[in-house]
Amino acid sequence: MSLGLNQRTLALKNQVSLSAFKWSILATALTVMAVGQSVSAESLLNANKNAARLVQSNANFEQILEQIRSYQANQSSWQTQQQMASAQLKQSALWANPSISVEQTGLQSNKDQELAIGVSQALDLFGQRRAAQKVAQLSSTQVDLEQQRYNAKLDLIVQYAWSQVALFQLEKSLIAEQLQVSQQNLDATVKRYQAGSIAQVDVERVRMAHLENQRIFQQADLQLQVAQKQLAGFVGSDSNQFVIAPSANELWSRATQVKTDQQQIENLFERSLQLETQRQQASIDQLKAKSRPQPIMSLGVNRTRSADQNTENQIRLGVEIPLNIFNSQKYGIQIAEAKQTLIQQQQRFYRQQNQLDIDLRLAELKGLQAQFQQLNDQQIPLAVQVQQKTLQGFRLGKFAVTDVQQATAQLQDVRLRKVQLLKQAWQLSIDVQSARIGLAAEQITAKDALMQLNQRVWQQSNAFPSQVGE
Repeated sequence: MSLGLNQRTLALKNQVSLSAFKWSILATALTVMAVGQSVSAESLLNANKNAARLVQSNANFEQILEQIRSYQANQSSWQTQQQMASAQLKQSALWANPSISVEQTGLQSNKDQELAIGVSQALDLFGQRRAAQKVAQLSSTQVDLEQQRYNAKLDLIVQYAWSQVALFQLEKSLIAEQLQVSQQNLDATVKRYQAGSIAQVDVERVRMAHLENQRIFQQADLQLQVAQKQLAGFVGSDSNQFVIAPSANELWSRATQVKTDQQQIENLFERSLQLETQRQQASIDQLKAKSRPQPIMSLGVNRTRSADQNTENQIRLGVEIPLNIFNSQKYGIQIAEAKQTLIQQQQRFYRQQNQLDIDLRLAELKGLQAQFQQLNDQQIPLAVQVQQKTLQGFRLGKFAVTDVQQATAQLQDVRLRKVQLLKQAWQLSIDVQSARIGLAAEQITAKDALMQLNQRVWQQSNAFPSQVGE
């Protein structure tokens, strides 16, 4: 009897030892996996830090903008356009070419012969040259305006690209913080599992959330690299040359620093409408000048030789006056005047609608201010506190895994909402600034915005008229 009892006791001890051995192997495997996850997360963060040390020291926006301006100025064709406009202005000031005529009659030697040589010159008595010069001067002014438009677009494109780098950098840093929180959750879950207080499926759920955070971090890093390369491409480089790491408050302050004094800002689109009105007036003046007769003065010598070899020379002076009876440019003037009136109406309508759009976006931007302050000052600190206390309680066995996951998800949500509010604010800021200077925001925020801008400049250069009035 005692022998059987001893045998059962020994067998029970062996089973317990075997179970303990299996459990220790499983726990060791889970620990290794958790450590592997931790190493992976740390490697992502360390790689990011090491990459940041390879680029130059932090540069502010003004320095970056000046560097890009200098580089793009060497690629533009504004100097060439100015030269063409100057040459066109000189061309419009030139007089019409004179004409020379030679006429010979009586080619037979036994008959009277007459040789007439004359020079004729059109006289600008009614201001045709002056009207052409006005048109050419406006063309030169148009080039200046287009250059101002180019510089304004370039500044906004750089500003938007800079904001994207800064926003992605901030988003990446917040996700990195969330990745560390996720790693802490995983470590605490593994320890609870090793203590036998939770199931293996709880560990796997936490590990899945941690892996997803790693993916989100890698995605944020990719977006940042793309934005950095796009900004570096503005100076002709294919690698990141700038370190942009402003705080969230700095980003918000710069996004909301929109000028409110409309008098200090020139609307370039409205300025182009004004210039077009002036061009229509110049066209009207030019048509009126063409409607008036342009006399042609002629001066010549007639040499007559009779059959008996007597020679006689005479000076010939004459005036030719065209009669503008059928084509007096009447309808062309009417068309130009109608265009001028239409442009003036468009200018008034645009000014009203554009200001309403600006006011609406400013009101929306002001509304985001309260949300950002509440999120940054109250919601995020509270979410951090709740997550930390929940994790601490979970380590002590007071909370379940689902409680930790919920608190962590809430923290991640409010952090990402902070980034979204900043993105909305920057988009509104770009919209307002674009509207105030009369530019389309879509041309600023496009991925190939700078390429499109330079292509339009090249097209304008190639399409520059070779003659006044073309």
